[in-house]
Amino acid sequence: MPKSVFAGAQTFNGGFRADNLTLTIEGDAVDGMVIQNVQFTFTQQITLLYEIGSGQNYVYYVGGRAQGTATIARVIGPSNGQVQFIEQYGDLCSPKPITFDAGAGCPNGDPVINNGVKYTLKSAVLTTIAVSVNANDVVINEQLQFMFVDLLYNDGAM
Repeated sequence: MPKSVFAGAQTFNGGFRADNLTLTIEGDAVDGMVIQNVQFTFTQQITLLYEIGSGQNYVYYVGGRAQGTATIARVIGPSNGQVQFIEQYGDLCSPKPITFDAGAGCPNGDPVINNGVKYTLKSAVLTTIAVSVNANDVVINEQLQFMFVDLLYNDGAM
């Protein structure tokens, strides 16, 4: 019987391709917007309460409200949609969703993996714009920060 060359035998279980990753804004692709990084966090506030005098050392979770923040880093470039973020997300009276959609590129028979994952930042509004440029590369970088009220998750199989 053949043996693995190295001690830990490994089994390929599928793959994914970075070129199948898409970001849409209100259903529109962001081609040419030179997006370099997307990061978002959704946090639920929880307070831990301790009970004095209980012989059982009871503790309680008290749930608060959730909130989300997101950052999109991009390079100012040739796209006609450069002002799209400001126009669509700058008005707090009219927040819009941002959808982050990652699909797999190497089918392995698992419908969840094949269809990827989709996150929707619900009711996002632009809170901060920061711009920087470096004399060495003369690339204008822009950081856009958002807040959002809910995070929706879809594993692609639904």
